[in-house]
Amino acid sequence: MNIQQQLTITVIISSALLTGCQTMSAGECQTADWNKIGQQDGNAGRVDNIGDRVDSCSKNTVVVTPNNIHAYRLGYAQGVGYYCQPHRILDDALAGRNHLDVCPLPLQNGLYPFAQAGQRVYQANQKIDQLHSEQNSLSNELQDKKTSETRSKEIRRRQYQLTNELQDAVIELRQARIMLGAL
Repeated sequence: MNIQQQLTITVIISSALLTGCQTMSAGECQTADWNKIGQQDGNAGRVDNIGDRVDSCSKNTVVVTPNNIHAYRLGYAQGVGYYCQPHRILDDALAGRNHLDVCPLPLQNGLYPFAQAGQRVYQANQKIDQLHSEQNSLSNELQDKKTSETRSKEIRRRQYQLTNELQDAVIELRQARIMLGAL
């Protein structure tokens, strides 16, 4: 991908983030570039939400024409085309998002390994973070002078379990990264 294509995609993504809400004012409904809105929705991995947008415009007494709907759908298909690329699916999965279902069915099978590998890495990282958080909480409780001896023993037992769970989670993360590297 050349720099111009990357810049175009970056602009589209930025615009999509700014227009994530489906509620549209009367003025927006009247002046909307429906093709561009469709591109933004598709490129952001959102479902086709022309129905929500039409409803929003209807509430503002603005009629969305069949031509507008057609323009949105054409733009949406183009945006989904930008979104349904292995690197985009992987990046979203690594961030804990899964929008693979917006991709056309024929593409989903080829993109699934990227989504699965990214989700596996994300979940392993989440597990490690959760275990570290619990370890820190227990360490703080153990250091508290108000903690009873019985509770201190329970904490030490749990800390031992957490150490084992953390080792397992690190192994899972390594395996997930190997799976990712195999793509």
